[in-house]
Amino acid sequence: MYAAFQSLTSLDNPAVFWVAPIAGIIAIIVSLLLMRKINKISPGSAKAIEVGNAIREGAYAFLKRQYKTISVIIVVLFALIAVALGIGTAVAFLIGAVSSLAAGYIAMDNATKANVRTVAAAKNGPNAALQTAFYGGATMGFAVVGLSLLSVSLLFLAYGGWDVLFSGTFAIGNKTGIAAASAIVGMGFGASLVALFAQLGGGIYTKAADVGADLVGKVEAGIPEDDPRNPAVIADNVGDNVGDSAGRGADLFESAVGENIGGMVIGGLVSAATGNIIFLIFPLIVRALGIFGTLIAVPFVKLNPNEVHTPMKALRKGLNVSTIFSAIMFLVASIAFFGSAWYYIFGCLLTGLIASVLIDQITDYYTGRDRKPVRQIAESSQTGGATNIITGIAVGLETTALPIITLVIALLTSYVLGSQFALTVGIDSYTGGVYGTALATMGMLAVMGMVLALDGFGPIADNAAGIAEMSGEKTGIETMEALDAVGNTTKALTKGFALGSALLAAQLLFQTYAEEAMTQLHLTSFAIDISQPAILVAAFIGAMIPFLFSAQAISAVGKAATKMVNEVRRQFKEIPGIMEGTGKPDYGRAVDISTKAALKGMVIPGVIVIAVPLIVGVLLGPLAVGALVIGATLTAVPLALFMNTGGGAWDNAKKFIEAGHFGGKRSPAHSAAVVGDTVGDPLKDTAGPSLHVLIKLLSTLAIVFIPLFVGLLSGSLL
Repeated sequence: MYAAFQSLTSLDNPAVFWVAPIAGIIAIIVSLLLMRKINKISPGSAKAIEVGNAIREGAYAFLKRQYKTISVIIVVLFALIAVALGIGTAVAFLIGAVSSLAAGYIAMDNATKANVRTVAAAKNGPNAALQTAFYGGATMGFAVVGLSLLSVSLLFLAYGGWDVLFSGTFAIGNKTGIAAASAIVGMGFGASLVALFAQLGGGIYTKAADVGADLVGKVEAGIPEDDPRNPAVIADNVGDNVGDSAGRGADLFESAVGENIGGMVIGGLVSAATGNIIFLIFPLIVRALGIFGTLIAVPFVKLNPNEVHTPMKALRKGLNVSTIFSAIMFLVASIAFFGSAWYYIFGCLLTGLIASVLIDQITDYYTGRDRKPVRQIAESSQTGGATNIITGIAVGLETTALPIITLVIALLTSYVLGSQFALTVGIDSYTGGVYGTALATMGMLAVMGMVLALDGFGPIADNAAGIAEMSGEKTGIETMEALDAVGNTTKALTKGFALGSALLAAQLLFQTYAEEAMTQLHLTSFAIDISQPAILVAAFIGAMIPFLFSAQAISAVGKAATKMVNEVRRQFKEIPGIMEGTGKPDYGRAVDISTKAALKGMVIPGVIVIAVPLIVGVLLGPLAVGALVIGATLTAVPLALFMNTGGGAWDNAKKFIEAGHFGGKRSPAHSAAVVGDTVGDPLKDTAGPSLHVLIKLLSTLAIVFIPLFVGLLSGSLL
């Protein structure tokens, strides 16, 4: 039967691998061209440039100090990995870490260039402003997806992939492809580690400033958001860049890297069982096709005359076109590579794409400013902060159901399709099913470039509105406010997408871990038996980690926000003329408070995530680490959904009131909504997004350190 399948496979030449690095290079070139396009746009008035430069300098100063702290941790871990696991794994770890730092830097750098230019572009109309902010986000999107695909492809070649692909000796039973892909898992660990600190540190920074600015500025002083009289306003705008741009860029870079590697490891299983190298290569080909789909979609992001007041429609067009063209290319590739069994492979890929669309729609329903859940929270604000928080918690808890149901259905559907495909190529149904889930993950991540572009749009639009307010720009101010509101939605959509991909990736990476454990323990199956006390203990520890981690992250925001509130109050009281506009606030002091809090607050949660699984692995062995990863994933996913989507709903409930409903700005309902928003801020921008990374970091850490756990197994408590 498999011979018949092979005869229908017209493109099984290993040279097709080059599509992946070529697509990565094209994406990087497009990113550079978009950078050039943005740089050619006028930055606008002298006052806007001054404010923009202050934000840019603050972002650079924070990133410099944060990267120094992260670099110390990287050097220590590089040395430990080199001693314990070998220089090859250590170098892969270092490459992943440095690449993730670069992804975050690129994202922040372009956001701080595009923000002030968006203000200037608004003078030429809403479409010009929208496209400027979108191009700034697309610069990050193409850079991240291109850099991730190119780096994984080249490192795979360097770590044995060249011989696997081009030696001409690949046959049934050949597991060198799995070994080559597994050798670069250290890269995924390095990328995940940096992403955790970047996302966590940036989240603490931005929310400390945001909460302080809102509570004193809006509630106590009654001044507008981004009012230049507020000492915390520059720090707030800096935080948008270091959290939502640098942090998210590093976050989704590590998602792409980890899932690319995991997909290749699982694909290597099928290649070893069939003797056909295409299964190993195909996950990277899928990612390349997603880049091409995003390229095609970029020109469609523009405002039609009847969409001026609904800019989200223009952005959604880009996402829809990217999804449609990716699906078409998946169909063509499935037919070309897999012959008469194409519909099983296409079905797996389409399942992932559909899941991404549904997650987008579900998140939009719960966070859209005119949607029922947001209106419910806004309406409850009329009776005070307590009812706002109660309703917000209820909405947040409800948001966990539909995304998890969607992703569970996607996993089961792709597993069944993969199992059916296995029958056509003569391999066991389990291996085929796991490969199907890997392809669903790749399908979901196909639109990552466009999703990242929409995410990058958010902080740029937010900054643009702030710069317009602080510099006294009147032309296009309504456009800026409309784009800012849409930016909140796009950021929420990206978090939903990131978490959805994290859940699918968790399954993919756990299968990779199971395969590595079976290989090194010489097992025929990998079973987690919770009737064993040590396994159950490890699962409970894993379930606890997301809560302890989140507590530390939120606590860091609370402590820093308290300092920020006291500082803003002090300046209002002690600096003459601030409220009259004749005195200048000390913005630098507020920036310094956020910076110190972020650097201090990101260390302990990060150490917890690294240390606990290592301790469990050393004391209880590799099976216990598997249980820990499962426990952490099962609690982190719903917890992150609650935080991300619930926090987004709180934020837009405030904006719904600010648009003139239930009394509008400075009303009692508005004050209550601001309190609710400040509760949601550290959830949706600090702890929640960091849990995306935590899920994948635990998995990649477990995979990297399997040799250590196996080597110490005789001395473990199991």
